[in-house]
Amino acid sequence: MTRKLFNIKNVQAYSLIDIDKRAALAIQNHFRLSNYQMLVLSWIKGIWTGFLLSLVIHHFITH
Repeated sequence: MTRKLFNIKNVQAYSLIDIDKRAALAIQNHFRLSNYQMLVLSWIKGIWTGFLLSLVIHHFITH
């Protein structure tokens, strides 16, 4: 797997999307994950976030 993180052509201010892409590439390169594994990781993260959010909302509604 090639390291895409340090392939910088222009040195300029990064937008939030560029920072997010660089962070995703850093995680993918560090743990040597494929694109499919990154997709599954983001899906699991979304499920976990939704579960925690539903527990917090349930706590405030019932107490």
